Amino acid sequence: MFAALVAAGAAPALAVTASPTVRHVVYGFTWGTNSNTEVHTSGLPDSAAGGGGSSMGAPPGNNGSASGIASYGGGTSDKGTIAVDFQRQQPDGGYVVSISEQALERRSAPAATCVVYGDLTVVCDPNKKINAEELSLLRLLGSNFVDPNGIDAKQHWQYSQQNPNSSAIWDFTIAKNANGVMTIDEAATLRNTAGARPQTSQVTGTVGYDFSRTIPTSIDEYSILHSEQGEQYQTVKTETVLTLKSDSSAKP
Repeated sequence: MFAALVAAGAAPALAVTASPTVRHVVYGFTWGTNSNTEVHTSGLPDSAAGGGGSSMGAPPGNNGSASGIASYGGGTSDKGTIAVDFQRQQPDGGYVVSISEQALERRSAPAATCVVYGDLTVVCDPNKKINAEELSLLRLLGSNFVDPNGIDAKQHWQYSQQNPNSSAIWDFTIAKNANGVMTIDEAATLRNTAGARPQTSQVTGTVGYDFSRTIPTSIDEYSILHSEQGEQYQTVKTETVLTLKSDSSAKP
């Protein structure tokens, strides 16, 4: 839901051109989400009292009157692989990549062309499907995502994006560093006030990163999204796990 926050910014329009693959990487992924929606029913008519049943699962009331909170929810999950072909680097530092997903269930996505930058900006072909787990990977593929010049004495750095109706603040801290093989803690707050349903998302996670290869070797993210509209409140919890399976540039 917050893909637009990462794709926003001053990046140039995406020019889709055919380019040879310079590097091919494959990640295994698992993805799962569950949602819960609560509706305040106090003072609202209870259709169950009239024999019609309640669409929200609220208990029958007396004389058509309901009270309390009705809630309902559900979940889904999937797993598979995500393949990325690095094609070329642009003069502005962005890297043109092609990404595709092969899932066991329903989340397969055909190849899409994107440009990734070190500040988490991602610009993709608007006519292509980009899943949330693909975006989690894309935003960390910029060549200078870990920039030594931007890291403070506490091994921390931050990226932020502000737009009229949205904002994103990402904090990263290097927890371990063994000759460039890093464990990075991440935390983010994302807000979107556009439309009738304001959204706020909190993200926490751990990133394995190989500085010499300039790509993540693993990503484990957990997000909690809250939104509301009138008397309806929704919480969506999602976990995404990616692990590097192969890298054509790796030395034998």
